[in-house]
Amino acid sequence: MIVASTRRLIRLSSCALACVIVFSTAPRAAVGKRVSGNLVFWDQSRGFETIAANAELFSEISPFWYHVAADGRVIPYTTASGTTYEDPSILSFLRSNGILVIPTVANIIDGVWNGALVSGIINDPVLSSVNIASLVNLAVDRGYDGIDLDYEDLPAADRAVFTAFVDRLAAALHAHEKLLTVNVYAKTAEPGSWAGPQAQDWAALGSSADQVRIMTYEYSWSTSDPGPISPIGWVTDVIAFARTVIPTAKIMQGVPFYGYDWVGQRGTELVWTDATALASRSGASINWDSASASAWFQYLVKSTLHTVWFENTSSVAAKLAVTTASGIGGVTLWRLGGEDPGIWLALRQQFSTTPPSADVTPPTVILTSPEDGSAITKKLTIAAQAFDNVRVVKVEFVVNGAMLAADTQAPYAVGWNTRNAIRGPNIITATAYDSSGNTATAQVTVYRSR
Repeated sequence: MIVASTRRLIRLSSCALACVIVFSTAPRAAVGKRVSGNLVFWDQSRGFETIAANAELFSEISPFWYHVAADGRVIPYTTASGTTYEDPSILSFLRSNGILVIPTVANIIDGVWNGALVSGIINDPVLSSVNIASLVNLAVDRGYDGIDLDYEDLPAADRAVFTAFVDRLAAALHAHEKLLTVNVYAKTAEPGSWAGPQAQDWAALGSSADQVRIMTYEYSWSTSDPGPISPIGWVTDVIAFARTVIPTAKIMQGVPFYGYDWVGQRGTELVWTDATALASRSGASINWDSASASAWFQYLVKSTLHTVWFENTSSVAAKLAVTTASGIGGVTLWRLGGEDPGIWLALRQQFSTTPPSADVTPPTVILTSPEDGSAITKKLTIAAQAFDNVRVVKVEFVVNGAMLAADTQAPYAVGWNTRNAIRGPNIITATAYDSSGNTATAQVTVYRSR
């Protein structure tokens, strides 16, 4: 059993009939926001490496280990040989570092979200009671700090019954001093534009649950046209609406670390390590879409066009700025493993609570586009990622020794009229400046053949 101090529960009063429990939303000391990470079983080793390297940042971790069965029971996901993914060594690490363990219970069955299964459970008084009891028993018997409920793809007609189910589950967990976090689809108004979000009453769920984890991703998805996963304007609008109906401290903004490789309207999921390796192998230049604050590129395989949109440090940093500006509780990160390593510096910078001392640390700058050694195209965007332990104030872009432009806000990018390029090698330089005048420079060489 986990000691009460790691749960951060505050008992306000006790009496013969009832107890009032308040679940503190205070973040870890290292940062000023709550940071929740999703640890998925299909990339558990890399995900845990990320946790171990950044343990001081995480308020809680949600291992993706369990799913609901048709009879209402909660059972673990297993390998082909029947082994579960539950890992005592991971749990020991999390608990010893004061990180809450709130496992996710989902309705993914055989790789597909099964909304009909959950609908059958929550509309049946017996099955819903079995499910609630099983969820509570999982938290209590395993010493978890709560349950992360991820029941997706419900029909819109289940809105009221799902609200009632969550209310009952929250009361049952709170009676055992356990948390309830609920995952919801993104929307910018009630009831939502399709059945999934229409089944989720944000105001009611926000009243019952301790956190509402808003999945501000899948704007473009695996069977849509290629496009940004989480465009910044849409994210801003979703969070703005959330603040009107959910207590601000309970709002957790979902931040994606993944992307898709599309052929037509069929996308294959990938993470940053996959995307950058793919761009390198195919000789593709990674582009920056300033409107959505997203990275993308295209490449050909046997005359078939592939389009990749994915998340990197710059795109994530833009979303973290929304979290800070909106004053919400924090972020929930989907998912850990294979992400751009620069994200963690960006997160520390954005959510830092420690005022800087005398700053002698130079920033870091990376030219992300064009690729070193690549050929010059007619339309070319020069893009850079820049990070600093305090603040980057600007990035200057120079081509062949002449100033092209400066950008004072991430994502740092400028357009270059390549008509002015010289034949042969052209040297592009990006210099980042921090608020103390420290600088760092990155350089690539691109070529014009004629």
